[in-house]
Amino acid sequence: MANPAIDETFISRFGASPGGYCQAPGRINLIGEHLDYNGLPVLPMTIDRRVRVAYGPGEGGRIRIENLDARFAPAQFVNAPSIPESGQGAWDNYARAVVRELNAHFAAGDFPGLHMVVEATLPDGAGLGSSSALMVAVALAYLDRLGIRIDKDISRFELSGLLARAERGTGIAGGGMDQTIALAGDEVHAVKIDFNPPRIERIPCLGSHRFVVCNSMVEARKTGAARHLYNEGPAACRVARALVERYLQAEWDPGIELRDLGDLWFGPLCLTHEEAGKVFDKAIPAEPLGFEDAARRIGCSVAELRATLPRDFPEPARGFRLRAMVRHVRTEFRRVEWMRDALIGGDAEGAGESMTASHKSCASDYGVSCPELDALVRAALEAGAIGSRMTGAGFGGCTISLVEEEMTGRFVQGMADSYYGGAPPPNAILPVRAAPGAGYC
Repeated sequence: MANPAIDETFISRFGASPGGYCQAPGRINLIGEHLDYNGLPVLPMTIDRRVRVAYGPGEGGRIRIENLDARFAPAQFVNAPSIPESGQGAWDNYARAVVRELNAHFAAGDFPGLHMVVEATLPDGAGLGSSSALMVAVALAYLDRLGIRIDKDISRFELSGLLARAERGTGIAGGGMDQTIALAGDEVHAVKIDFNPPRIERIPCLGSHRFVVCNSMVEARKTGAARHLYNEGPAACRVARALVERYLQAEWDPGIELRDLGDLWFGPLCLTHEEAGKVFDKAIPAEPLGFEDAARRIGCSVAELRATLPRDFPEPARGFRLRAMVRHVRTEFRRVEWMRDALIGGDAEGAGESMTASHKSCASDYGVSCPELDALVRAALEAGAIGSRMTGAGFGGCTISLVEEEMTGRFVQGMADSYYGGAPPPNAILPVRAAPGAGYC
């Protein structure tokens, strides 16, 4: 049921009742951090916090979007063949990107107006997929306006790919995990998502355990200056891919081409983990690489190298730590498989060990943790968690901890005392459950 405040706001702003409602859930990534844009599998789960949108037709091809959270100013733009971005970091850029991408995909000849009011129980800037949930909900509203039916005229996997591309249009070099899980999740399972080839596998959650989200209270937005922090991972992996491809062409076959690092395992090469590790050790230098050194090793100009990286991406001050970052990618891939097997087998200890090892790798090898996330993981393990790790892009946001169901209350109190000084902010500690995927209300 829609929040009455949505109806009240919609009527007061637009002079009519909403024509429909849709929702998209947030997510936690149980394991598989920063793998999706490498074409490697991930293991997320939808959660019972979500973004809801009330919507109705707009006049004159104008799209207007309001938010019940006063921190997000009302926005509007003209629906047209070309839709410019708003200011950098503006929240309505997500809606603009969605409409722009769907118009292009469906070769729209008509550009209808749309009114939307957004309400969320999902905290933003917490690394729980809030921006992707917004994009998915906006997409459902706009598809309904276009008369296009999800699951009939367009599949959920196809839509998730379009929305991942739309997100990249905002300057975020993501890989599609968040959009896919928001559309494919359900209230019983986690979902293992493979990208090569695209498929999903529903994995049972541990019924005797809960995942508990703890917010570091350090915002983890993927807009503004923080965008470059997030994009360093995709940029480094693109450089690593080019170096590996160059090595394989010289040593194995000049016709070898790699779309991403995942092609080592899933492409025509079909390498084992051991074989892929040996290739990385030979192709990736131990020392950090700046743009000039990387371009020289790849055999291109610095300008050509920059053209393959996320837009406006600056050269890292100390260069790319490629050896360590690639080590995270290949070991995290194995941990996804181990966690899948542990969940299917009801092995909570094995799942917890994989989670904690993942966090250590995210922190030391990939460099996407922060002191607050590290402190939360330590506190969670001391409070009785079986395993704990950061979830999401990093640099702030949340951890997730695996806790026995009967221990949840004691764990929550322990975290409240140890990390939050006995007074956690609202929604800082959230025991969560799997939730239905996106759809119409």
